[in-house]
Amino acid sequence: MTRLTRILMAATCALVATVASAGPAAAGPATLPGRYRAVPLTGVTGERAGAYAMNDSGQVVGQFETADQVLHAFRWQHGRMTDLGVLEAGPDERAMARDVNARGDVVGSSDRGGRQRAVLWRRGHLIDLGDLGSGSSYASAVNDRGQVVGTSWTARGEPRGFIWQHGRMRDLGVGGYTQPLDINNRGQVVGWSGRGADGPQHAFLWQRGKVTWLAAGTPSRATAINDRGEVAGSVTDWTSEPISRAVRWHHGTMSYLGSLPGGNAGGAAAINEHGVILGSGNIAPYSLEEHAFLYRHGTMRDLTPAGVPAEAASAVRDLNNRGELLIGAAVYVPVRRR
Repeated sequence: MTRLTRILMAATCALVATVASAGPAAAGPATLPGRYRAVPLTGVTGERAGAYAMNDSGQVVGQFETADQVLHAFRWQHGRMTDLGVLEAGPDERAMARDVNARGDVVGSSDRGGRQRAVLWRRGHLIDLGDLGSGSSYASAVNDRGQVVGTSWTARGEPRGFIWQHGRMRDLGVGGYTQPLDINNRGQVVGWSGRGADGPQHAFLWQRGKVTWLAAGTPSRATAINDRGEVAGSVTDWTSEPISRAVRWHHGTMSYLGSLPGGNAGGAAAINEHGVILGSGNIAPYSLEEHAFLYRHGTMRDLTPAGVPAEAASAVRDLNNRGELLIGAAVYVPVRRR
């Protein structure tokens, strides 16, 4: 389920993509809620703490700081936080959770022998998923079938995207510095790949060994995909100056989502099965002040008047099929009209 990082990348390439208006979304609520109520993630403490994903049961996962300022992974539900534990206890112990599926399986990373390892927490057990030759890896997403994607370094020190299933990790074969960010229940994987972590990044869709580049060489990121194959993300528009714009891809066609009133930039973080997209955007040209938004049926809605504070917009993370939003250190629950 994933996850938004503002894209203001520099590169010298032209914008070449097929652009069309967004098509109809899957059946879902006819209208977006008028207000949201914040439910704080009690117990999730520390400057480096953060929540990253949420499922339809309201389980939230992420990382928190212990009393000794050590990062541990957590699962939060019904106001209670559970420490998920670490692979190896000691002075260098560390664990972080990045995604949770409908069954409550959690993926992320934990350190062992001074190296970061991709892990799966399942029914009280912590499973080391292995690596691609270097001893280092981390997991980014898991689907309801238990397929896991993430990044591992090869024996030559090259960061490659992987898929883990049936107890085995294999290279996706995308090439370059690859970071898969999401996988749906059809096994479709999206993310970005580039020459390095700081260089131009390019959105991809991977399915059954085939890689499709979503933005025709334009700097871009694909952050989330639903089971209908709708992909949410962002591209860098070079019409005048490099500006990040929120987009949706479906059936090979890219659609711009637009921008918030007064703004000119944004990005999409997550998409649910109803086709509702969660993201954030600025509210004045080239401004760093952002608001969270929801996008549905061609309409982008500013969430600040609906009860989501502007200061939380930098940590827009996830939404589920019940319409709950994971933003900052809280879950925002729709207030239903009576």
